[in-house]
Amino acid sequence: MKIVVHGNTPFAWTSAVHLAGIGHTVTLCADWSRCLRTPDAELAREPGLLTQLHDLVPKGLLTLSSGAGLMAAGTSDVSADAFAIDQHWLALGGYADELLAYAQRLESERGTALAPLVVLSPYPLGTLARLKQAVDATVYALPIFARGGSMLSNLAKPPLLVIGCDDEAHTAFMLETLRPMTRRAGEVMRVPLAAAELIKSSVNAMLATRMSFMNEMATLCESVGVDIDLVRQGLAADPRIGSDYLDAGCGFGGPSFSDELLDFSRSVQASIDQQTLIANALRINERQRDILFRKLWRYFEGDLSGRCFAIWGAAYKPNSASVQDSAVHPLLQALWAQGARTRVYDPLAAQSLRECYPDQPLLEIVDQPYDVLNCSSSAASAGAGTGAVSSAHSNPETNSAGADALIVVTAWEIFQSPDYARIRASLRQPFILDGRNVYNPDYLREQGFTYVGIGRGDVF
Repeated sequence: MKIVVHGNTPFAWTSAVHLAGIGHTVTLCADWSRCLRTPDAELAREPGLLTQLHDLVPKGLLTLSSGAGLMAAGTSDVSADAFAIDQHWLALGGYADELLAYAQRLESERGTALAPLVVLSPYPLGTLARLKQAVDATVYALPIFARGGSMLSNLAKPPLLVIGCDDEAHTAFMLETLRPMTRRAGEVMRVPLAAAELIKSSVNAMLATRMSFMNEMATLCESVGVDIDLVRQGLAADPRIGSDYLDAGCGFGGPSFSDELLDFSRSVQASIDQQTLIANALRINERQRDILFRKLWRYFEGDLSGRCFAIWGAAYKPNSASVQDSAVHPLLQALWAQGARTRVYDPLAAQSLRECYPDQPLLEIVDQPYDVLNCSSSAASAGAGTGAVSSAHSNPETNSAGADALIVVTAWEIFQSPDYARIRASLRQPFILDGRNVYNPDYLREQGFTYVGIGRGDVF
């Protein structure tokens, strides 16, 4: 089939490459320079994506549009005379009104009957019904259940494939498009549009609820002196529960994830007219996002001004270059408000963080993981307080030019097995605040560290 994929999101790029790879003739309307001129870091983390892209384009199996601004007028440069389009796949991201406006503009630009629209990005409940009213076209929902770092393999062999359409007569058309995927899918569901929207939102809400529940249990563990990891292992061993999304930490985030959950919570609350479990999960998460700063505040007895803190990770999750709604933001902003300096290393998200805070004098972004530990390079510009450590937690045997603590925000693999001796020698005091519980508390304490995790039996 002849398919046009619209969007500049990871879903758009991955879908276009996968569809072309299984034999469809695909045009991707996006910023083509993103991958062909300067490969995007987040897309580069998807195994095989760029390799297949560079293989498919020269063969003419995948054509890339030259539009640089997706939502600007006239970006759809797929000529109506180029070929008869069978489907438009919309993986735009953004808000519901932007989706509707884009579809209407696409319809007016085509000047002919609009081919079926396949919506991949999640939107609030009722958005697809509005889309059906806004344009004269068949509308499908194809919510993508894929994780960053394995999106191509998830598309090729989806654990769950949900096909939403209100017209049963048109479902066979979509099944033919997806035939290679349906043959390998763990489960295929054909449902109405509203059900497809609700399934996607419910899955996100369930995962958020599991994570928030574990963070609530972590708070309880700290009060009774139990390691949350033991509780996690017990829950994971129960086959009714399983092991996924049971890690306590400093809160979840990600591009639009919290916004989607908030929209879903409002829709549910409006429908059932009572407080929702989803809203409670979001409140727990919002509280959890401040936990790293609260632990630092208690440990240093409120004496944070002039200190320097080393931070590993800024992305909202490993294998991502996005810092959207990351737990690093409330931590950084709270530390800056106290006059503390921050040095950050992230394998992919450095540029995204720079773009968020281009003029913040208390932020330094470094290129190597252990460079975050050395605060001497910026001591002169930090003011008079940088050399003084009035707290009883200072240790004269460690590096006086080092950071006051190492804080883990993102559980990148590169942080899993570090050089502990080098960290201890580089820090002003051997203090590690582990926001993702990646380390063994007993081992670190044997190595001479003060270790504080999330729900690991400590009281900070």
